[in-house]
Amino acid sequence: MAHLVFVEITALGVQSIAYAKRQGHEVTLLRSPLYDFITPPAERAEAERLADRTLHAPDLQDVEVLRALLAEHGMGPGDVDAVLSTLSLCVLPAARLAERLGARGTPYEGAAAARDKGRCREILRAAGVPSLGFAVVSALPEALRAADTIGYPVVIKPVSGVGKAVTSIVADAAGLRAHFADAAEELRSMEPGLAAELDERYIVEELAVGELYSVEVAADGERFTPLVAVGRKMGRDNPVLELGCTVPSGLPAAEEAELGAYAAQVCRALGLGLGIFHVEVMRTARGFRLIETNPRISGGSLPDSVRLATDRSLFEILVDLFLGAPTPSGPLPWRRAASHTFLAAAHDTVVPADLAADWFEEFRPRLHSGFSRAVPGGRLRAMNGNFDPFGLIRVLDTDPDRAAEECARVRGDIEKRLGFPLTAVAERALTGAAAAESAAAQSGGH
Repeated sequence: MAHLVFVEITALGVQSIAYAKRQGHEVTLLRSPLYDFITPPAERAEAERLADRTLHAPDLQDVEVLRALLAEHGMGPGDVDAVLSTLSLCVLPAARLAERLGARGTPYEGAAAARDKGRCREILRAAGVPSLGFAVVSALPEALRAADTIGYPVVIKPVSGVGKAVTSIVADAAGLRAHFADAAEELRSMEPGLAAELDERYIVEELAVGELYSVEVAADGERFTPLVAVGRKMGRDNPVLELGCTVPSGLPAAEEAELGAYAAQVCRALGLGLGIFHVEVMRTARGFRLIETNPRISGGSLPDSVRLATDRSLFEILVDLFLGAPTPSGPLPWRRAASHTFLAAAHDTVVPADLAADWFEEFRPRLHSGFSRAVPGGRLRAMNGNFDPFGLIRVLDTDPDRAAEECARVRGDIEKRLGFPLTAVAERALTGAAAAESAAAQSGGH
């Protein structure tokens, strides 16, 4: 029996604790109220029920405090086999705590390089990995000079931010000025656990135009294996917004292999030697280009869509890796396609008071799974980042394009039912069987 320490947990990440316990391992969970906004109460309670013990700390970022907390309960070097986190905000303390305890963990320097978007691109440039033009800035004058050099439009975002917080696509100098003016207000209204991650630095980078994909890359200390590639759904009016995904990616086999190899090359260059890492990549006219590397397993609902498409759990693979198992020999073969889309308001709005309380139930027969938190008379915030959606819908099919198309149709019908605009999803080109069907229909079936 091994002993795993989890530094915080996400809603789906509870699956990793459940798997560890089914395998007979000991689990210690370190938690802080700073991150209660991430995981709903039911999932937090389930994580604490499953763990052998839950230790609470006001701040999980101070590794010496965490070491002392473990020591109070008789745990020190030699008593812990692995330390990990499924929450992006706690990846760095988990990696450092693993070092202090002599336990298995994601290499701290690799995780820190990935979290620092400027350092990440510097490393890729030095390693000869194709990347985007960028500059790290601390104030508006620097940002204006950087944007002039790179060329508008540009993306500006915090060097260490998560969840697309304080991120803008700007087309001109006026857009940059507006970003810095609005950033102060956004920071004031931000959850303390998110705000604590940010400093005064921003990265200004060229805008990558194309189709967005992500790859889950597994590393076991020696090998880097792209487990699954996913087609991402982007906001139609604001491409910064992520609105879901489709598994598999829909790319031809050769291009998907190239995408996987590129993502693995990024992880290797950064030194992310142990874990599962979420790598977002844009397919541009110049080839694949990194958007960002997250030094932890994918958040959100992607792991469930991967499980439904492949019959494999990323969380089970994650636990096995941290306990010394090798990575799978190659990409996970997919058995079916899964497509999910987040439901989010396009503008701040109020749900119609005369909406039936069980309105979402009429859509369930068309879905594999889904949920909504929109209640009659309730207020909804416009989607500005990953924490703003109020629901999700998911469709399964034998073809990824058909799954995505039906998901889009259900989303459109939900929008009509609610009576207010949802954040629009950018259309993607058909690539698989649905493309062939569409071509046949347009040619009269010949």
